[in-house]
Amino acid sequence: MSKTVDQMTENLTEQTIEAQSLQDVTENLNRLMHAGLYGVESPIERAMELIGDKYSFQIIHLLYQLERQRFVELEQQITGISPRTLSARLKHLEKFRLINRHQFPTIPPKVEYELTERGRDLASTLNHLETWVNRWFPYAPSTES
Repeated sequence: MSKTVDQMTENLTEQTIEAQSLQDVTENLNRLMHAGLYGVESPIERAMELIGDKYSFQIIHLLYQLERQRFVELEQQITGISPRTLSARLKHLEKFRLINRHQFPTIPPKVEYELTERGRDLASTLNHLETWVNRWFPYAPSTES
């Protein structure tokens, strides 16, 4: 009986090491592919490289609130965004593993987007920004007609 438990423990240990090794390899590849980003010393500048462009905050915020969304649904909810710009932003966020793209083999093709764990972590940080802006710069619609 103890031999079986020892074998199971050994197998689990080997699987854990393999999973950690795969995660390490993935992270190292990510660092090599995006060396420019990892080479920026300032954390604020790195953050701005990731999500400082127009619409990225909105995309992350919507996916955090609504979970999975289709391309058309995102496009309808973001005022002024063109399909080309939305596509570019989604690809950028996917490249840095902030969102996942799920494509279904249907006709017409169905594609959905959702936040990764990394993206959800960022979204919770953005909620603090939302609280801050509502406190210090509250919404006040123009009364001019």
